[in-house]
Amino acid sequence: MKQIAKLVVSLTAISAVCAAVLAVVNAATKERIANLATLKANNAARAVLPKSVKAIVPRQDPANNDITAFIGYADDAKTKIAGYAVPGITAKGYGGTIRLMVGLNPDRTVISYQVLAAGETPGLGSNLSLPAFIARFKDLPAADVAVTKDGGSIEALTSATITSRAVCDAVADAARRIDRIEGKASAAAPAPAANPEGKMLFDPAKPEEALKTLPKGTATATALPGNGRFPVFEGKDAAGNTTGYVAVGTGKATGPHGELVIIYQFGFTAQRAPSFNPPPRQVNQPDVKMTDMENAQRIAFNAAQQDALSQIRR
Repeated sequence: MKQIAKLVVSLTAISAVCAAVLAVVNAATKERIANLATLKANNAARAVLPKSVKAIVPRQDPANNDITAFIGYADDAKTKIAGYAVPGITAKGYGGTIRLMVGLNPDRTVISYQVLAAGETPGLGSNLSLPAFIARFKDLPAADVAVTKDGGSIEALTSATITSRAVCDAVADAARRIDRIEGKASAAAPAPAANPEGKMLFDPAKPEEALKTLPKGTATATALPGNGRFPVFEGKDAAGNTTGYVAVGTGKATGPHGELVIIYQFGFTAQRAPSFNPPPRQVNQPDVKMTDMENAQRIAFNAAQQDALSQIRR
C-alpha cells in the first residue's frame, strides 16, 4: 500500500509539473501564433488587392469582431475605393472549414483569392489553391458563383465537387461580409427554410395510399390506434387474415447543402419484418439541392426505416 501511495504521489507531482510547463509554453507562444496569423492575413490581403491600392484600412465584421476585412483605396486621401480583401469562411469543405482571403472589386466581382486554412484531400480538394482554379472565379459576381452542376460557370475540381462548392460558398460569404461591413445588409443570419421537408407527394394517412405499399392480395387497410404523426395501417385479405403493415418513418441527415429530411412509407410482413415488395414509397420532396447528397440520402433513408420499424414493433 505504501508503494502504491508513493506511486500516486509521484504521478500527481509529474502531472502537475507537466501542466505547469504546458501553461508556460502556451502563454509564451499564444501571442506569437496570433501575430503570425495576423501577418498571414495581412500578406494575403495585399496579394488579392489591386496593385493600384495606395492605402489599406482594416474593418471589423459587425457580426464577428474577430474577423477583419481590408478596404483598399486608390489614393492616399482614402476617397476612392479600389477593392476589398475579405475573409470568406465555410464549414462545407470535404475536410471541414475552409477560410479564404477573397479579393473583390468595388462592384463585388472577384479579383482572386488566397487560402488561409483548409483541410481538403491532398491531390484532389487541396487543388483549390492552384492558380488555374482560382482564375476561374476572376470577374464573376462573388455572391452568385456556383459550379456548373448547380447551374453556375465554375468547372469543379476533378473528383472534388464538394470542395469546389465549398470554395463558391466561401467566396459568396466574403461578398455578404463586406456588404455587412458597409451597412448594405443586415448582420443577422438568414432565416432557415420555412419547410425543410419540402412538399408532400401524397397523403400517407389515407388507406388507399397504404394499400399501394401492402402486399398483393390485401383487401383493406385499417389504421391502428396511436398518436403518431402518421397512422400505422394493418392490411388484411378478403378472408380477414393479416397480410402486413404500413408505417411512415422520418429520417434526417446533414449534407453539403444543409439538412435533408426524408419521409418514407414502408411495408412490413404479417410477422412485422421489413418488406420491400412492394418497395417503400417516398412521401415528400425535400426542399434542398440533391446534387452530391448521396451519402446524406442513405443516412436519412436508414434513419427513416428505423423510425418506421420502431412504430411497427411497439
